Amino acid sequence: MIASFEPISGVKHPALRRARALATPAGRARAQHFLIEGESMLRQALAAKVGVTDAFLLADAEVETSLVEALTQARCYVLPRSLMTKILGTGYDTAITAAAVVPMRPAPIEALAAGGGPLLVCERVQDPRNVGVLLRTAEAGGAHGAVLSADGADPFSRAAVRSTTGSILRLPFAISRDLATDLGRLREAGLRIIATSARGRTPIALAHLDRDCAIIVGNESEGLSLETRRLADDTVAIPVAGGASSLNVTVAAGILLHECLRGAATED
Repeated sequence: MIASFEPISGVKHPALRRARALATPAGRARAQHFLIEGESMLRQALAAKVGVTDAFLLADAEVETSLVEALTQARCYVLPRSLMTKILGTGYDTAITAAAVVPMRPAPIEALAAGGGPLLVCERVQDPRNVGVLLRTAEAGGAHGAVLSADGADPFSRAAVRSTTGSILRLPFAISRDLATDLGRLREAGLRIIATSARGRTPIALAHLDRDCAIIVGNESEGLSLETRRLADDTVAIPVAGGASSLNVTVAAGILLHECLRGAATED
């Protein structure tokens, strides 16, 4: 069965207006959906079965039949490049040939706690691109999921979603409005809470990280809050050479998650 595509010729089309509303945090909050872009991301969404509701393809794009056939459960539209630009909110022509609307489905903390670890916890990370790369790093680094504090950048913004390269469609993650309480829940579930700091008391080589850890990384300029550091079972430092004072938060997360994987493999 081949999906049927409705043509869109103007900005007043209801589907186009719904998609454009997702460019703002308020619009996403009302709809509880967000926008993904590109054929690769659309294929990943279909493979992950996240529930694509609306799909938009360029009218003059050469799209593989397999992708069209996979869109039978979505409302499908074709549109000119000028209107694809309106959906993406770029203000300029892009090479993007597809976009889609998918639901927000943050995981409850209880589900992440029950699933074991390691988990990646991000406190007040402000750059949406860093948030996106952290989700990508968590998936690539073997994390069971992630926890993002609500006072950080919006993971459903365009910059963040693009930076995940698709991980946002697969990796379970929670948005925490009370990180102290949620860290307590993770500890009760049997996870060790590991903070990270350039002044950490335990060198990473001696930290004995494994799958039963919740690794916390902090704000790009200020690091972790004092309250969060006090809640940790240990504070781990990554050695830095040369004149650099610290690592980018995404690099630090990758190193720490790799150590968790290595520690778990050693135990097995």
